[in-house]
Amino acid sequence: MRSASIMLSAFAFAVLAACSHLETVSPPGVDLSGVWQLDPRRSDVPPPRPRETDDARTGPGEGGPRFGGPAPLLPMVSATRMTIAQDRDSMGIDYANQPYRDVKWGEQKRGLYVIDAGWDHDRLVVETKSQPMTVRETYSLSGDGNTLTLLIDLSAKRGDHHLTRVFTRVMDSSQQHN
Repeated sequence: MRSASIMLSAFAFAVLAACSHLETVSPPGVDLSGVWQLDPRRSDVPPPRPRETDDARTGPGEGGPRFGGPAPLLPMVSATRMTIAQDRDSMGIDYANQPYRDVKWGEQKRGLYVIDAGWDHDRLVVETKSQPMTVRETYSLSGDGNTLTLLIDLSAKRGDHHLTRVFTRVMDSSQQHN
């Protein structure tokens, strides 16, 4: 019985370790750098931002997911355009009218948040955890490199929400003539 318990514990540990492991080296040939424009026809409409008065009008479990506390800054949920600069160890994202975002591969603690970013094969995964919410972003490129699909999973005490955002690469004039 004791050996079965040890075996089960070892198996559970191995499964958990495998689930949370992200590579901290960008895979060859995968570069998310560029200017990306939202394709609204292929993207989900973001949920409305929570307002301070929403809780006063609706009870728990009514309406869409709510995350309690102040509305978090989630620029990836509503961005219609973004510019990404990726290097070997990190990427920066410039959203219109939002603070510049720097994401470094590996686990980082930033104030109340823990961010784990890295590669699952050719997909970039960025998971941001805090109370009361976890946000998981998964970035993937199409085979030709001109479509960026961003899957966003929001998990909180009062509900979960999944969004798909599809962006197309904006070619500058030097790229269009080649």
